[in-house]
Amino acid sequence: MNSPTTSQIAFQTMACCSSARTRLLNGRSCLLQARAWLLSFFSVLALVALSGCGFKMQGETPMPFSSLSINIPQNSQFGADLRRSIRAASPETKLIEPRDMVVKASDIDESEDAEDKATIDRIKAAKVRKLAQARLEQIEEFRGTRIVAINAQGKPEEYELSLRYTFRLVTAKDQIILPDTTLFALRSMPFDDRVVQAKEGEAATLFKDMQRSLVARILRRITAPDVTQRWQTLAKLTAEDDEEEETVARVTAPGAVPPMWQNPSLTPSPVTVSID
Repeated sequence: MNSPTTSQIAFQTMACCSSARTRLLNGRSCLLQARAWLLSFFSVLALVALSGCGFKMQGETPMPFSSLSINIPQNSQFGADLRRSIRAASPETKLIEPRDMVVKASDIDESEDAEDKATIDRIKAAKVRKLAQARLEQIEEFRGTRIVAINAQGKPEEYELSLRYTFRLVTAKDQIILPDTTLFALRSMPFDDRVVQAKEGEAATLFKDMQRSLVARILRRITAPDVTQRWQTLAKLTAEDDEEEETVARVTAPGAVPPMWQNPSLTPSPVTVSID
């Protein structure tokens, strides 16, 4: 019997190595496929569990009315953030803004001054109320600071920052869709009187973060199912029922939401004591 040559042995060795490598690659491919399948399986389980506990992915949550006005100034960060969130959540709802209203000569009485800003603003506000099916009204906005801890020297060591916001949702007829609703936000902040300016900046950042939190909470509240149900109930009322429905007094547009540099100071002015 002829012995295998060196070239034959080398070829057989290469073939065996190639076969082993193929088996290894196939095994690794199967392992990757199994891992991908398991990840998909557990992802589906997680989504089912979250949906069961009421979790809902962020996205469009359309409001039932087609037009809305907001009396929060557009030139404030808070007003701009709220409008942007509403447009993203309910793109079919048109925001009616006073600055988009055109005042014609026929809108002004002969006894009124056509150049008077108050007259122009009043006419624009009336046009907004007429065009908007619903109004989101700011009732109150308050922010404050409170010392919650002091050091051995009796100096502030920790502050509590608070933001309180009250709003409501009404129809063009001043009927209540969502009654006065108050939201609170609190943040704690360590304090060091050696770096007051830096702490003032930190406080401003925390207030801004609280405003963003309020925007998200307001949006969730005005897009809740009970608000939609209440709107649908009001839409079905007859003229006689309208007269019996509770209404609210109209609010004037509030002043600009305080910008960051108008947040409460962490070093209030000293109180003047009378020598009497």
